[in-house]
Amino acid sequence: MATHHNYPAGSENEPANNNSYQSRREMRANNPTGILPVITSSKSYSSASDFDNLIASLRELFALDRQVASQQDSRRCGICYLYFQVHEVQYREEEGFYVCSGCEKALGKQKLPMIRRQQK
Repeated sequence: MATHHNYPAGSENEPANNNSYQSRREMRANNPTGILPVITSSKSYSSASDFDNLIASLRELFALDRQVASQQDSRRCGICYLYFQVHEVQYREEEGFYVCSGCEKALGKQKLPMIRRQQK
């Protein structure tokens, strides 16, 4: 009389028959740190260079922002939080914050109340 067991996939009771879950579990148990090995993919993605370009662009933007912020007549936009020369931003009296031209275009006539008012 043959007995058939229906083990759930990845179950501890399931016989080891090339189950990827089982072999990863064994690798982890045999690794003293308990960390699974990195599984690499043979696919190459062009987005890696896009990501590098994004990081470089952000570094440049933040360096410029720090440079502008160090000047006495700079103000921070209440929306994007980047610093601008005082003549490049407008103070919105009703809401109580400075806004740069880019964020002002995006906001249009929409009112945006702030929890804390920026000092004018």
